[in-house]
Formats: sequence, structure tokens, C-alpha cells
Amino acid sequence: MSQRMLKFWGALLVLVLVAAACGGGNDDDDGGAQPAPSEQTAPPPAPDEPDAPDNTGDGDEPATDAPDEPAPDEPSDSSDGDEASEPAPAEPVDIGFDEPRGDLFIDFHRTFDRSHPFQPLDVYCTATPDPDSPPQATDAGITEDSITIVHLRTKLEELEGIGFAVPIGDTVDMFQTFANVINEDCNGIWGRQIDLRLVEVSALGGGGEDIDTLRNQACIEATEDHNAVIVTNSTGFQGTAILCITADHDTLFITTQGNPAEFHDQANGLLYSLSPVAEHSVVNMTQAIIDTGALDGKTIAVIWPDTPGQPETVQAGIIDVIEAAGYDIAVAEQIGCGGQTTCREGNDIAVERMLEEGVDVVFPGLNVLSLPQFINEMINQGFVPGEVQFYNSDFNSQAGDLVSGKVAQFGGDAAAEMYNGTIIIDDAPTGNFRSDDPVLSFNAPLNIMCNETYAANSAIGAQHIRDVYGSYDSAYGMTNTVCSEMRMVARALYDAGPNPTREDIYHAFQNLGPVDIQHQLPATFGPDKFGAPDVVTELVFNFPCPGDPDIPTCVQQTAPYRPIG
Repeated sequence: MSQRMLKFWGALLVLVLVAAACGGGNDDDDGGAQPAPSEQTAPPPAPDEPDAPDNTGDGDEPATDAPDEPAPDEPSDSSDGDEASEPAPAEPVDIGFDEPRGDLFIDFHRTFDRSHPFQPLDVYCTATPDPDSPPQATDAGITEDSITIVHLRTKLEELEGIGFAVPIGDTVDMFQTFANVINEDCNGIWGRQIDLRLVEVSALGGGGEDIDTLRNQACIEATEDHNAVIVTNSTGFQGTAILCITADHDTLFITTQGNPAEFHDQANGLLYSLSPVAEHSVVNMTQAIIDTGALDGKTIAVIWPDTPGQPETVQAGIIDVIEAAGYDIAVAEQIGCGGQTTCREGNDIAVERMLEEGVDVVFPGLNVLSLPQFINEMINQGFVPGEVQFYNSDFNSQAGDLVSGKVAQFGGDAAAEMYNGTIIIDDAPTGNFRSDDPVLSFNAPLNIMCNETYAANSAIGAQHIRDVYGSYDSAYGMTNTVCSEMRMVARALYDAGPNPTREDIYHAFQNLGPVDIQHQLPATFGPDKFGAPDVVTELVFNFPCPGDPDIPTCVQQTAPYRPIG
């Protein structure tokens, strides 16, 4: 499932971040980019075009900026006996594989130390050394022989009952398989084993308790009952329970879903995501659309849910940016969720106002369960295809095939026709596995290694595929996401040293620098860089899917990658 199928995947929770997880999500994963200079670590300088020449002068392109060489029979001016010769320039680092996407990607790959036990590309990990002296218990969740990690899983299977099946594979087996490989094949970490625990939470809520309450209960189980050192998630997790984990219990949380900047501000540097910070994701989208002039003369509507943290994200990332650029917003409406995952309270009023104002541009910040119903309300009240241009991002995981495809599956062909042509700004190359273009369809070595490792070690015999013009297995992308998360966790545990405290581990995670995410997109973490992706591209939602009659809708990349910021 491609960030952000997944971006991979992420979240189908209150927006179901599955798409973000699978891709970061699936092979058509989703993602985004962080524009704020204060929280953005820019990737290495490189041309914006993926196929830009490398200026090495070894082909049709002339070399540039090369120093003049002395003729063979002429002495060099630098060798006069009194001064040392200038050192020869260092040879470029060999990244170990053919990267067709250009210098932006090649330069990023050169920043990795592939000799690190948890950064190779040919195997998942290499054997870590035994410590010089026996490990000692140092902190809650860190004993002399184990470190406790919690896999916090949203029960996406509950969505099947309302027609939203998300075939992402068995994430419990995925997380456990990669933990087993670390423990059994790679000697654990400094003599300790990863003690992986499972905590599960409802995807829909109910039973007399709202979804936010249930998530906070899961936080308590993970942090107080299990003493988790790190909590991981790939299936979506939202709301105030994120702050329960990070701010209230001083525990690092790594997830696939972008979270509000306000949450990061309160999380004390303990909240990280394989997707961009939510405001950054929507700012990237909004500013990219403004830069094209596409909003000139348009009547704009912005729609969002009342999910905790999301109104602030939409205000800062869409409304404020549009208004700062000098545009008016004709309709700005919040849709109520009633403490549940599906948000539809006020759909009729919002659409009535859109008709009255003659809206022809919509920024819909709704989740996978809610967007199809909103579009159907538009159809019921008289909107017709082509009358409105939609713009979206991976906010609420709407950049991935799996989540965006629910517009057709749940809303029907009429809704899909209405949504056709939606422009999406994100980091993950959603849908590129379908392309026969060798650049677009490139399957990164990380993706291949992760799925081969999982297939060889899965306790349930799982094996997922990624076929060009074939039946894409959404679980392929989710496997990549879980693989990436667990390697980041292992890197931090290893870098923290033989007898780390929780603080040592968190400091190590905050300073990981370049990280491998699905598709091996340029991505970094830092003390003030909480969302991984460093690049962004443009995608479009298609109905029907061109070139693939077997699926009703698809998302496809329509522009080269460019660095963020």
C-alpha cells in the first residue's frame, strides 16, 4: 500500500493512517515536507530535477567548475618546493547501487554510514558486539538483559464491518519478525534483547467511551504497565493520547502519521514521524498551489474535522497561508465527529454555504471515513463533476491509493468522478509501481531487502509482492514501513551505548540524522526535525485509473521531486 495502498502507509484511524504507514505508506506511500526553517534540516544541495546531469563531464554534458590542469610537459605552479601540494579531492562515496532518480537522491545516499550494524542495504542488520562488561539495569524498561519496546496497534480490522477493509498484512507479525531478526541474527543490542510488547486499541471507538478516551487507556497500558522505552505505531494513532505518551510519561513515540506542531511543542522532543509535521504537510500543499496562481479569481472553501489537534493544523497550514497570500476564504467550516472516527455533523450546512457562495475550489481536510460522505453530500445538493477543484495533502492520509481510493469504494462512482483530478502535494511516490518508466518505477534496495527479510523470517509464512502492472500487495509497503521503524529504534538503542539510560536513548534518536524510509527518499531526523521527509512532489487522483483497468482509481506522480525549504 503506498507513505503514505500506503506512505506508505500511515493511518486509518481517526483518519486511518494506514496509508501513511504503508507507504510511510505503501509503494504509493504518502508523506510531505517541512518548510519551516526552524524545524527543517535541508537535504544536501542538489538540482530539483531527478534526472539532472551530474556535471562530471563524462558524457555529453561538459564538466563545470573544474580547475585547469597543467599541460603534461609543464610544471605545476603548486609544486615550488616550499608549499605543500593541495590534497586531491576526495572520491565520491559509492552508494552501492544504481540510483536513477538523480543527484538529489545520490547526494543524500552518500550521507549514510552503511557499515553501521543497522544501516546496511544488503541485510537487515549485522552482528553487534558484546559489551566489555555485563550490562546493568539502568532505568525503567531497561534491565540487564532486555529493553522494552511497545508496538501500539490500532485494530484496523474493525473497519471491515463498515466497508473499509485495509489489507496491510499482519503488523503484529511484522514487528515481531524484525525484533526477532535483531535478537537472533544480530546478537541483540550490546548484549540485550528487544522485549517487544503489544498494546491494541479500537479504530472506531464505541461501548460508551469516545475514541480519545480509549487511546489514552492504551497510552497508560504502554507506559505504566509495560514501562515502554519507545512506543512504535504504523496503523494510525491520534488525539491527546499522543501527549499522554510523550509529555505526560516522558516516552518517545515514533509513528507514521503526521502530528500537529502543537503536539511537538508539548512533547519535549519525544514525538517523531515518518510523515511530515502536519502543519508542514498542509503548508507545503497550500504554498505550492498558491505559487502556481491556481487560486487567482477562485472562490475557496476549507473544510476540517474537530479531531483534537486538527483544527489548529488547518488554521495554521491552510487558512492562515491562503489569507496571508491575499486571498479570501468564502467558506470555512468545521465538521463534527461526535467523539468517533467518522465525521459528518454539519456536512449539510457546509455544502449549503458552498453552493450559496459559488465555491469552485475546496481544501477538504477530512479523514478516510469522512471525505466520501462529504463528497456525496455535495452531489446530493447539486454539485457536478468539474465544477470544483479539490486540493489535498497527506493530512489524514489522503495522499495514498488505499485511503484516497475509498472515495470510490465508499462514495461510489459519482463521488470518484467528482474527486477526479484532485491535486495532491506529498513526498511519497504514490502509484509509481504501476509505471513502466524505469525512474518512476524504481524499487529501492531498502524496499527489496525489507520484504525479503520478512518473507524469510515470518512466523506465519507471509510473503508480499510488488508487481508493475500487477496486483499490488498493500502489505508490501507496510512491511517497508515497519522494517524502517524498527531499524531506527535499533540504531538509537545501539548508538546510546552499552549501558544507556532512557535519556541516552532519546538523545541518540534525536540525533539520528539521515534515516531510511520507504522508497529511500531523502529524510532526516534531528533535535528540532520531527518529520522525516526532506522532499516533495505533485500527484493527481485519477478516476478511472489510466493504463490499469483492474482498479477504479489511482494516484500518480506528475512532477519531479524537489527539496523542501
